[in-house]
Amino acid sequence: MTCGEDSVSSLIGQLASEINGHLVLIAADRVCHPSLHKRVAEWDGGADVLTLMSGCDAVGMCSLSRDASIDLAIHNPTMAGSLEDIEYWMTKTHSVESEAVADERWQRVLSEQQRRLAERKLDGWLVKPTDGIFARANRRISIPISRRIIPFPITPNMVSLFTLGVSFAAGAFLALGGYWNMLTGAILSWFSSVLDGCDGEVARLKLQESTFGCWLETVCDNLYYLFILSGLTIGLRSSGNRSYLVWGGLLVFGATMSFIMTGLQRHQLTSGRPEEYLREWHKKAERQSSNPLLYLGRHTEFIIRRCFLPYVILFFALFGIMNWFLIGATVGANIVWVVAFYSYLAFSPAQPTTLQSSTSLG
Repeated sequence: MTCGEDSVSSLIGQLASEINGHLVLIAADRVCHPSLHKRVAEWDGGADVLTLMSGCDAVGMCSLSRDASIDLAIHNPTMAGSLEDIEYWMTKTHSVESEAVADERWQRVLSEQQRRLAERKLDGWLVKPTDGIFARANRRISIPISRRIIPFPITPNMVSLFTLGVSFAAGAFLALGGYWNMLTGAILSWFSSVLDGCDGEVARLKLQESTFGCWLETVCDNLYYLFILSGLTIGLRSSGNRSYLVWGGLLVFGATMSFIMTGLQRHQLTSGRPEEYLREWHKKAERQSSNPLLYLGRHTEFIIRRCFLPYVILFFALFGIMNWFLIGATVGANIVWVVAFYSYLAFSPAQPTTLQSSTSLG
């Protein structure tokens, strides 16, 4: 906030008079974790003000209730030249709810050294907790791409649809058959995997995360597998060996059943938070660590992740042995849906027995 004192208070009062909820103020010289933006935006506490503090330092984000905002404008305090001054005035005149924030979740940017530190923190915030070695390798390419995208009016859903187009092109090249077409399709498949991280990164950078966006990404992921596997089957069939049609049919069946079962379980486990599916599945599977089928699923599910599988495809395409990949993928896809179906049943909430229901009625 760099406006003059009168204009700051007047602007706050004008904005407060036009809204029914609270007013969020953010200092322009800070970089904050996306979760902090979400926290101050969704805050609906009993106090007049929510402030975020890191030790003795103000993070540079706060929420003011409508009444507190109007009160600030009316009194037009002389210290209202910065966000820290406003927060200080509020602590003296209104009820304030303060929350602690770790240093690594925000950064002041006033110097070149702080700018470089802020960029490193920002890159770290874009990495998901469930990312493995291959996902982190993809992030080294996807994050720079995402940071070039954000200045333009490009939404995360646009990125998802563009990535879907690359996936379709990969499947089309695989369907043409032949070594060089297969290799080109495998490279496009890998590039699609890299771009798959960009939609989520852009969503977090632009604060445009949504449930619809998560489901759209899931649909695009499923279509990626369908394009790749169907294209591979068609491409291998051109070799004249009809047995590949049988393997391809079983592969598409296994993949389709996997999509259905994981989709049902995602709805079962996440309660409207589809992005939490993998984490929740692992939590529940770990509680039944002695179960051999869940143990197998927990320690092998990374193989079918979109960040890992394209590297496998690229390896087989490079050595011209995509027929062996088709056979392995067929076996794997049909194991996946069996494990997903079993875990769907195992993780379902226990239903009361007839005896228990009769007892409760008595």
